[in-house]
Amino acid sequence: MNHPQVIVLGYSEAGMLLRKPGSANVQAIIAIHGQREFAVECDDIPHRLLLQFDDAESPRADDPIQTARIQLRQREANEFGLNLSPPTVEHAKAIIEFANSIAGIEGTLLCQCQGGISRSSAAALLCLATWTGPGNEGYCVEHLLSVRPSVIPHCDLVAFGDEVLHRNRALVEFLRAQRPF
Repeated sequence: MNHPQVIVLGYSEAGMLLRKPGSANVQAIIAIHGQREFAVECDDIPHRLLLQFDDAESPRADDPIQTARIQLRQREANEFGLNLSPPTVEHAKAIIEFANSIAGIEGTLLCQCQGGISRSSAAALLCLATWTGPGNEGYCVEHLLSVRPSVIPHCDLVAFGDEVLHRNRALVEFLRAQRPF
């Protein structure tokens, strides 16, 4: 498949990579940070998308245990003055629009969040799905796992992107088959 190269990294890893001029030919970045996290410095990168949301899930009406877990996590965060904000469909739309705008770049897309595990990997998966089109969801998941085997893409962000891209849950199901948690 022909698409830009994708790298998924955490904050520290991305910072070290970007300090080495030309080391990965990074031409675009999606930098995601939460309320008490920093986005990596990326002023020198030509194409940038900076998003702010926490690594938090939205409650689902059909899963009372998950809802209770989220409420407990929110209560704990409130004790420290935080109000966790999960990703929204608008974040997925922004990532997909950005992916469309950089589809022809010669270089690498760096997707970065605090740990390089959940939010940034979901963003990378949405970019791959945007570039490769319907029917290639399996390739997208496999490619992402070959780039960074430890990823656990944020399930809500992936579901929102699946919906925006009209994939009828194919992206969600291929991901769930590889990462059933």
